[in-house]
Amino acid sequence: MNAQEQLKNISIREEHVPGAQSVRVWRRASQYLVILLLVLIPVTGLFRIDPMAGAFRLLDYQVWFSDIFIVMGFWLMVATGLIFMYSWAGSVFCGWVCPQNTISEWANTLTAKLLGRRALMMDVTGLKMQVARRKDAWMNKILLAIAFILVSMLFAIIPLLYFFPPDVIWSFLILQPVPDAENLLWIYSVCILVVLVDASVMRHLVCKYMCIYRIWQHSFKTRDTLHIAYDESRSDHCLNCTYCEDSCFLDIDPRQTLVFDSCINCGDCVAACDHLHSKSKKMKGPGLLSFAFGESGEKSNLGSLLSRTKTAGAVTLVGAFCFVLGIFSYEPYSMVVDRAQLMPGMTAQDYRINIANKRYQPTQLHLVVEGMPASMYRLEQTDVVIENAERKDVMLHFSQDLEKGLHRLTVHAESDDGWKKSFKVVYFSEGK
Repeated sequence: MNAQEQLKNISIREEHVPGAQSVRVWRRASQYLVILLLVLIPVTGLFRIDPMAGAFRLLDYQVWFSDIFIVMGFWLMVATGLIFMYSWAGSVFCGWVCPQNTISEWANTLTAKLLGRRALMMDVTGLKMQVARRKDAWMNKILLAIAFILVSMLFAIIPLLYFFPPDVIWSFLILQPVPDAENLLWIYSVCILVVLVDASVMRHLVCKYMCIYRIWQHSFKTRDTLHIAYDESRSDHCLNCTYCEDSCFLDIDPRQTLVFDSCINCGDCVAACDHLHSKSKKMKGPGLLSFAFGESGEKSNLGSLLSRTKTAGAVTLVGAFCFVLGIFSYEPYSMVVDRAQLMPGMTAQDYRINIANKRYQPTQLHLVVEGMPASMYRLEQTDVVIENAERKDVMLHFSQDLEKGLHRLTVHAESDDGWKKSFKVVYFSEGK
């Protein structure tokens, strides 16, 4: 029995490749876990963006761009961590983590189930999708459209969670008034449209032709990076066989992968080939495809990896040091004293003490002016209560009876939890 006759004896479903299921279990778990984390991170308050304050929110603390060590250290660690991953595992991020790919795969699976596999043939070549005759029914098309809309509405909530508190999002979803987010409906509509276009039209065209992120990954990819290897010594096993190629939703021939291609290391082709060999009585041994490092298919290439990432490793350590330093030197409050004469109703004798609470908790601070007789100034408040993460102004008025000349004083602030700050002020009085 030749290879072609052996293939005929193997049952292959039209909708998917059964041999890929062993890998898909782990890959699907990874993809769903990432989506779950994307939801839990903002919901738990671990990270969110406060657009009104122009700051990041980590738990109950605001992180400003002026907190340079935290911001710079964090992004250095993220960037160099990605370089490590790209240099070692290549485009595994795209196949196992990227939410856009997860949506695209789901859309492909549902389209193939309702309209047939030929309905997936969309590309820049201009070929139109072809609905299978036995599935060319309006009900199938309507169900597909409804599914795309519902999933788009669901996924469009995720980016909103990074900019609005969960209670605001919930009020919006149950059609309750949201006074602090009047434009939320428009923002949500745009997010729905973006996800809907991606799921129904773009899908893996983004991965192939539009993803700037992929181009950045290629900057660190070499043949030593993890890739699909093909055992040409047993090429007679796959004469007239395209089982692995049919399993690839990016239309790649896994037997001819290159350094720069659209492969995302999902492993579907590897599992498909293994499945084919496991069902065949003649083709003994594992499949012809496998994950490998280097040209020779060695299982590890630690020396090459270290040589390509030693610079990134040094930068990672610098980033980690900056991040830890920023955490230990973080100040939960801020105080600045400046002129208030440009404010309505203020004069040259008026100064503004601007106090910022960077914690999403109520706090009380106490102000003291040192270096000037109490009769020569008037401080509007000595005890300042701030209910949330926000700013508050306290006016400092200097007397016109001050002698002409420069006067040096210090404004001290202290919180109930032990934070202290001093700000030196030089005030020029013109006298009477």
